[in-house]
Amino acid sequence: MTEAPVSRSPRPRAIDGAGARIAALAIAAGLAGAMVWIGKVGFAGVAMTPFESSGTVSAGMTSSGNPQLDACLAERVGAVDKMREEGLVDAARYDTFRSRAVSYCESQFPAQ
Repeated sequence: MTEAPVSRSPRPRAIDGAGARIAALAIAAGLAGAMVWIGKVGFAGVAMTPFESSGTVSAGMTSSGNPQLDACLAERVGAVDKMREEGLVDAARYDTFRSRAVSYCESQFPAQ
């Protein structure tokens, strides 16, 4: 009988080395840091939620020309303002609640 040839262990590739693993870890840490930074700071001038880009909010609640929209805004935003005055909503969440109220009214009664 003949003996089977002795197999040599394959030479490790560069992608399997310690340097590649350290580089992958550094990239992952950098991307995680970027996600945290974007979550806290955001992008300057870019609305991070669809509610931040509302025209009525930035216009300071001017008349839209649609009486149903104006009535909805008066009711919804008035309720949010009242919650703010009563201390049910803190300053950080007030803008979000107000923006969502405006977004809701604008989706129900589009400006004409």
